[in-house]
Amino acid sequence: MNRLITWQRCVAAAVLVGGLSLAIGIFLSKTEVIHAAPAPDDGKSANQFRFLAHESFDEKLHLDWQPVRHDADHVSLTKNPGKLTIATQQGTIHADEKAAGEPSAKNLFVMPNPLAKDADFVISTCLSDFNPTERYQQAGLLCYDDDDNYVKWDYEFSYVKDGIRAFALVRETKAKPEHVHIDVEENLKRVWLRLTRRGKNYEYATSTDGKKFAVHGTKEWEGNPRMVGILAKNGGLAGVKEIDACFDFFEMSAPPPPPQPIPPADSK
Repeated sequence: MNRLITWQRCVAAAVLVGGLSLAIGIFLSKTEVIHAAPAPDDGKSANQFRFLAHESFDEKLHLDWQPVRHDADHVSLTKNPGKLTIATQQGTIHADEKAAGEPSAKNLFVMPNPLAKDADFVISTCLSDFNPTERYQQAGLLCYDDDDNYVKWDYEFSYVKDGIRAFALVRETKAKPEHVHIDVEENLKRVWLRLTRRGKNYEYATSTDGKKFAVHGTKEWEGNPRMVGILAKNGGLAGVKEIDACFDFFEMSAPPPPPQPIPPADSK
């Protein structure tokens, strides 16, 4: 049976996912509720595991956030009630920022990945009233091992086409980045970002209503992220204006199974 469980400490467990035993550690504070239970035995979802961690940013933080290079002066739960507001500031994790003489990004707002290192998952968030106008103001999702190994899926003011707003997927391994950019519509006031991991493949998608998602593609990354979460920053360039990025929520869940191919009709 499905259960809703509230944890007040770290809970370690083993679950069956597709016939494989996976270890799980859930790190929570006192009030957050996580849905973590086997799927119902309906003949279609056997051996699937349901996992849901949701952060509402309502007055206080509930999950085990451990921001990298935390700067409390640029983070607020009260400036826009019901949202986490992160003010962008100069800082980057792009390529070898130290060799380039650029400051490392602050407020990588991440938490320990509570699933086994090879487990699939979905992370998502909603950005509201974020208006990037200068390179490289950005905000979005982050799967993070360290500053040189990560996957980032964000909304930003990019370098492409001599400077435009775009969605950007950055995969970095051993300080070597790879980029994908997607054009965005004008006057985008609110956007949902979703990143789905299946094995080494990461599917990146967006939505303007939180219901219908446009999948823009899938790219491979070899890492196993230690941490997952969100970020908002300006990149390594000096003199870029600091602006607010408002996150309505953050959610992590087990993904649905990938769609199965339709078998060809029997020929007669």
